[in-house]
Amino acid sequence: MAMPRVSVILPAYNAEGSLGGALDSVLAQSLDDLEVLVIDDASRDRTADIATSYAARDHRVRLLHSDVNRGAAAARNLGFSAAQGRWLAVLDADDSFGAQRLERLIARAEREEADIIADNLRFVAHPEGRDLGTALPARSAAFRGPLSAARFVRGNLFLTRGFKLGYLKPILRRRFVERHGLRQNERLRIAEDYHFLLDALLCGGRFLTDPEAGYRYTQRPGSLSRGLTLEDLRQLSAANRLDLLRATPQGGADLRSALQKRQWSVDLNIRLVEFQAALKRRRVWDAGRIYARNPDLTPYLAFYGLQSLRKRLPGGDRLV
Repeated sequence: MAMPRVSVILPAYNAEGSLGGALDSVLAQSLDDLEVLVIDDASRDRTADIATSYAARDHRVRLLHSDVNRGAAAARNLGFSAAQGRWLAVLDADDSFGAQRLERLIARAEREEADIIADNLRFVAHPEGRDLGTALPARSAAFRGPLSAARFVRGNLFLTRGFKLGYLKPILRRRFVERHGLRQNERLRIAEDYHFLLDALLCGGRFLTDPEAGYRYTQRPGSLSRGLTLEDLRQLSAANRLDLLRATPQGGADLRSALQKRQWSVDLNIRLVEFQAALKRRRVWDAGRIYARNPDLTPYLAFYGLQSLRKRLPGGDRLV
């Protein structure tokens, strides 16, 4: 079998309600020289049966199994290892591609000698499919020239409003991924995509972005802001500290400054979660000590206090 031009990596866990739509969007691509790897992450519903039925009808579909549920990062890594395409594209099981997405992005990446390319996201409301607009305006600075590691990190600061660049869905040159041994961090429950892309940038990857929104991102309540546990944040803080150590020799002052700012934002988020937990346990003295040691919490506590007030007062949704 000849090497396909692109392998689409599609992790799926209990995705029987959406997997068919995701697969249909891949198989209908204007670029048909592809394979799609469905990685069933030990689903308990009909996910594997649906993937099997697609594979029986279309030789481009392959099903891989994980014996235990290990999370999206591990599933993607399984797909990366099995992929045969010249390019690797990622797709989540409740999302879909626009019909010309792969052809358009890969043609540009090959023309401009990129290692990584990603486009804007179009948000789609679940379950009605209503168009919610794009993640970024077409004139966003994120689309001006190749994306540097420093600019990417600055677009992923915690406790700041706005879309985080780590949510972009990349297409990567497989030769580049294999040469540098790039894999997603399976210890992380959050931000594994961000760290994977940052690793690629720290390895010298040329990262292009495109303002046209060809990736349809199904937005469920809370889908861009999962509840974070202290353990999640501590794992993230540790990963960021490793990034700082890796980036020191070759990254320059701009990258180091951006990573330090991200480290500060993650660690401040840890203090915020600890403060909220202390209040919930009615440990006012502990909450006061956390605040006294971290006065930078003030604007965030004011913001969350206002949100709480809005929920409790009649007409609170009109408060500004």
